[in-house]
Amino acid sequence: MYELLKTIMIEELEVEAGQVSPDASREDAGLDSLATFELSLALTQRLGVTIADEDLFGLRTLADIAEFLEKRTTGLPGSPGASGAQAADRAEDREHAGLARLLGGGDGIHADGPAPAHQLARNETPFRPPAPVLDAITRAAAEANRYPDPACGALRAALARHYGLSPDRVAVGAGSITLLQALLTVTAGPGAAVAYSWPSFDGYEVLADLAGFRTVRVPLAEDGHDLDALAAAVDEHTRLVLLCNPNNPTGTASGEADLLRFLDAVPRTCLVVLDEAYCEYARDPGLGARLLTSRPNLIVARTFSKAYGLAGLRVGYLLAEPGLISRVHSMVMPLSVSDVAQAAAVASLAAEKELLGRVRETAAERDRVRAALLALGFDVPPSEANFLWLPLGARAQEFAAACASAGVDVRPYPGDGVRVTTGTAEDNDAFLAAAGMNRP
Repeated sequence: MYELLKTIMIEELEVEAGQVSPDASREDAGLDSLATFELSLALTQRLGVTIADEDLFGLRTLADIAEFLEKRTTGLPGSPGASGAQAADRAEDREHAGLARLLGGGDGIHADGPAPAHQLARNETPFRPPAPVLDAITRAAAEANRYPDPACGALRAALARHYGLSPDRVAVGAGSITLLQALLTVTAGPGAAVAYSWPSFDGYEVLADLAGFRTVRVPLAEDGHDLDALAAAVDEHTRLVLLCNPNNPTGTASGEADLLRFLDAVPRTCLVVLDEAYCEYARDPGLGARLLTSRPNLIVARTFSKAYGLAGLRVGYLLAEPGLISRVHSMVMPLSVSDVAQAAAVASLAAEKELLGRVRETAAERDRVRAALLALGFDVPPSEANFLWLPLGARAQEFAAACASAGVDVRPYPGDGVRVTTGTAEDNDAFLAAAGMNRP
């Protein structure tokens, strides 16, 4: 397997033969994230089986990659005792696991069985939309024979009023992730890099690779983002910094003074995206919008999927300078946000008082669960999101599997920890019971 790996790297990735040795690190061999992505494609073609990119990203040396591939390809056509059906089953299992990771499912733990009763892996709110929002959805659905407004005019106007901005500073898309993809696409270029903390939102690396960016990961500090290290990682090639605040999966958040100091340290030629998907749960929910007025290179990303409970309708937005908004709009798929989603989002803004009451209820449950976990001996940092982070290291997958066996779906980050969404009191009690049986 190592010889095949070496051949692919030399012939297809143009890595010098002298750099390719079993104990060389990926960095020594010139394997940045884009090269790793290309390597996974080449391996897929050579071996006839899908290899998830995220599986390769975590491997640090070429020997690691070769050993990983040996295990994954055992039993493929041409191997002793293999069958085409077995190979297809393995490929399907890996694709399912990759999809589960993307969606925040339990890393494929319950891929072959019924889903656990308590869904605490995807950071969804346990509350249904309020009655006025459901009414707006019903009315809009009655007009489903009509195309949606491609400009999302009513929603952009409502968001502009909500933040005291002009509508040309608001972009709307089918979830904030599609807007981030559009932003990366319009800012990509030869040798361009994007920097972000790690661990953070999984989608950043996927989107960056699709747009052709080189990714720079900056490890988190014990109390959250290491903003000094992140600023130091920015160079002349860095087009974007992606800053999830509160951070997913740790729930930690940086305050205004720290963010201002960070923004002052970043060149104005580098765009900074403040991803505030969970901002409603934070102590300072208006932080990003407040910073916009003095920082033209700042972009704020928000969503209706979390606190507003519209995850199934897919609607998010960006707040930024008009020129940036115009460029992003040029890459957004027309008609991608349905009229049902637009109507629901407008109604959600009008029902904000009720929705924020639910946010306070979730935050109270979050704090209750954290206190109980601390009493059980777990290390759980304070969270400003609708989830908690358990830095379990090598025990992450074992703990998640134990929770799944108890009917609770949580999100493992292999080698790092486990993220647990705050659900209903019943969901949370079921999780605490499972945690109590698997304490440190």
